[in-house]
Amino acid sequence: MMRFHKLAIGLIMAGLIAGLGYKGYDEYKASQASEQTERVATDDTVLGGLEIGQRAPAFELETIEGETLALDAYAGQQVVLNFWASWCPPCREELPELIEFGEETGIPVLGVNVTKNERRGKQDVEAFLKEVPVSFPVLLDEAGTVEKTYRVVALPTTYVVGPDGVITAKQVGPVDFNWLREQTK
Repeated sequence: MMRFHKLAIGLIMAGLIAGLGYKGYDEYKASQASEQTERVATDDTVLGGLEIGQRAPAFELETIEGETLALDAYAGQQVVLNFWASWCPPCREELPELIEFGEETGIPVLGVNVTKNERRGKQDVEAFLKEVPVSFPVLLDEAGTVEKTYRVVALPTTYVVGPDGVITAKQVGPVDFNWLREQTK
């Protein structure tokens, strides 16, 4: 008799669960039929940062030395914007190329450190720059606002901005002297 009760209760529970599952599936199918399908953006300008031909957004950040520097200070000139972090191996690898490019061509290079991603913030950047001194301004994006504005999705990311303030080249991943030279002709 006890076995019969357990079997009956088990069958009733299974029936209830199956009924709820079917009702849930039925409601799901009805809601899918009534909703319009939303298009998924596959355009790189949405997911992969700003693109060539777009205006480079103006920004103002503090340098590692504590001075304020604005992108607008370079209006009328080509400028290379390099987003990087001290812990990023490809960022470290490309640094000598950026230094050499800036020194040989005279085209301004701005290193935008994504400081909010540094473990100890500005302290990590200062320690790194003692190891590897650079000859171009290092800007501290402590709140990540410039990184967000440019929709940077990977480090390093480099933009070349033309004299008119429009992005003329973009590279996600490390750059080298030849790429920089080719993009700034």
